[in-house]
Amino acid sequence: MERPSLIFILITFMVLSHVVTSFNKMSKKKARPELNMAHASLDDQYDGCMASMKRLLPSLFRSELNASTLYSEAWEKALFEWQENKTWLYPRKLEELSEVALYAYTLGYPPLYQEFNSATRTAAKGPEEYAAYPFKSLHFLLTWATRFLGKKFSCQRVYRGTGVNFSVGHYFRFGQFTSTSEDPEIAQFFQTVTYFKLVTCKGIGISEASYFQHEQEVLVPPYEMFKVTSVEKHPTNKTIMAVSVGTCSDHNCIFVGEDLKYTKRCQDHQVLYL
Repeated sequence: MERPSLIFILITFMVLSHVVTSFNKMSKKKARPELNMAHASLDDQYDGCMASMKRLLPSLFRSELNASTLYSEAWEKALFEWQENKTWLYPRKLEELSEVALYAYTLGYPPLYQEFNSATRTAAKGPEEYAAYPFKSLHFLLTWATRFLGKKFSCQRVYRGTGVNFSVGHYFRFGQFTSTSEDPEIAQFFQTVTYFKLVTCKGIGISEASYFQHEQEVLVPPYEMFKVTSVEKHPTNKTIMAVSVGTCSDHNCIFVGEDLKYTKRCQDHQVLYL
C-alpha cells in the first residue's frame, strides 16, 4: 500500500485545524448569554397567598436548612450579624426574618447568593425543577422584603457592572434577585463588559441589612421588567440604559397551588441588542 505523502498529511491537518477553530468560534458566538423575559425563572410574587405562605414557612424553612449545609451555614452567620444590631436573639416576626435573609443573601462567604441565583433562574422550568429547588423559603422571604420593605422607596437610578458579554432583548428581566448600587463607581469595580444604567421602581435599598453596607446596594427582584432605552457599544464593552416598566410573572403561589388571576403574565419581545 502506498503511504500518504508528508505534504498530504500536513494539508489534512491544516484543514482539520481550520474546521475545529471555526467550530469553536461558532460555539462561542452561540454561547453568548441572552437577557430576555426569563420564562424559566422563579418569578413568584405570592399574590393572594402571603398568609398561607407565612403559615407554612416555619416547617418549610426548617426542612430546607436541614437539607443544605450551604444554606444553614449562611443563615447562622447572617443571624449572628443581625443579632449585633438587636437587643434580642431571634427574629420575632416576618419583617425580621426577611432582614436575616437579606444578610444571608449578601454574604461574601459562604457564597449562598451564587447557588441561589443559579437555581432561581431555572426553578420554574417545570414541576421537577421546582420540586428540586432548595431555596423556596429564602425566595419567599426576599420577595416579601422587596414587596413590603420596598414601599419605603420610590424609583431610583442604579448601576450594575458585570464581566459577561450579554445580548439583551428590548424588554428583559434579570430572572433572579440582582444586586445593583446607587454608586456608579462601586458598580464599575465589578467589571464593565456589560454595564447597566437602570431606573428601578421595585428595587429596595438594603444597605442597613447588607453584609457590605458601603456598597449602597439596591436589590432588584426577578419579576421587575425593564425596557432598553439605548445601548452604547465600545470595542471591549457596552453600556445598556433601561427603565422599569412594571412587573410580570409567569407563575404565582406555586407552593400552595398555582393561581394566576392576580398576576400580569409576561410576553415575549423580538428586538434583540447584541
